[in-house]
Amino acid sequence: MLKVVVVDIMKNVRKEYIFAGFFVLFFVLTVFAYTESPSYEKQELVSQVVQEGHLEHSAYLKNDTVFGRVASLRYYPTKITEAIYGNYSYSITPAKEGSYWIYGEVSYYVTKGKEKVYLINETIFNYKGKLSDGAFSRKFEVNLTKIEEEKKRLAEALSLPRISYDIKVISKVRTSLGEFKQEMPIVNDPVSGLTYIKGTDIEKKHNDVRKITINNTLLGMSVSTARLVFPILALISGVLALVLWKPKPRRRISAIEGVPKGISARVVVNSDKSLKKISKILGVPIIHYRIDGADIYGVIDGQVIYEWWAMRDGPESRQ
Repeated sequence: MLKVVVVDIMKNVRKEYIFAGFFVLFFVLTVFAYTESPSYEKQELVSQVVQEGHLEHSAYLKNDTVFGRVASLRYYPTKITEAIYGNYSYSITPAKEGSYWIYGEVSYYVTKGKEKVYLINETIFNYKGKLSDGAFSRKFEVNLTKIEEEKKRLAEALSLPRISYDIKVISKVRTSLGEFKQEMPIVNDPVSGLTYIKGTDIEKKHNDVRKITINNTLLGMSVSTARLVFPILALISGVLALVLWKPKPRRRISAIEGVPKGISARVVVNSDKSLKKISKILGVPIIHYRIDGADIYGVIDGQVIYEWWAMRDGPESRQ
């Protein structure tokens, strides 16, 4: 039943209207296709490289009353700490080839206002080498007693009693990713009387990504294809709508829309003027309706209708 209704509706719809509808549809899709980006880039993670530097340390103490001679602490009492022993390790995963350089440096300075004026830099230790399976490990010693003795010597030699020093352990690793650097200052805090090391652990991650291009789609086709297809379909449907278009004839008679019923006889008049006279004489309005695409005007008088066909051929030619 539904199929029959749809078919009947399609028969009554003029073809030019159908193609005009297609033209509007394809035109809208064309505009949408040109406002949409044909593609976009997306980053995809290929691999992740992780570099880690770690320092384990302990100290040699002047007395073993509390912690023993050698202890691994977060904070060391400065006055009884003679030396610090370190074991530094580095690794890169996945393993890569590279070289390393780890060294200790002490810098003696005096303070001028808030500015540090450095006088002498000395190297405590210096190690260089190649990575083995993307890693290396090195032990070192920082003799704090010798550094204090050197400080006193410089203070006396330079007549600078307020001379101080900074101690740093620096690790540098060079691979295909560039340079990995880790600075580990050995801090002597005069307020608390403690010595500690900063920056003992560091981790750096490098994401290796690649860019991939994703094509946007529209109604199951790529936007690039839609930019070609929809304008062509819009053009074709627009041309067909214009070719099939039949302008609606101007109505020559003022009439109301209606469908005559209960008519037993028809009288066809020759002109619209005759129909107007009949309408005026009978005092009834003219109605308008269509039969097989023809415009018909009529005046009803009981069961008789007076008709004028707004076309050259009358009803006789259609029989």
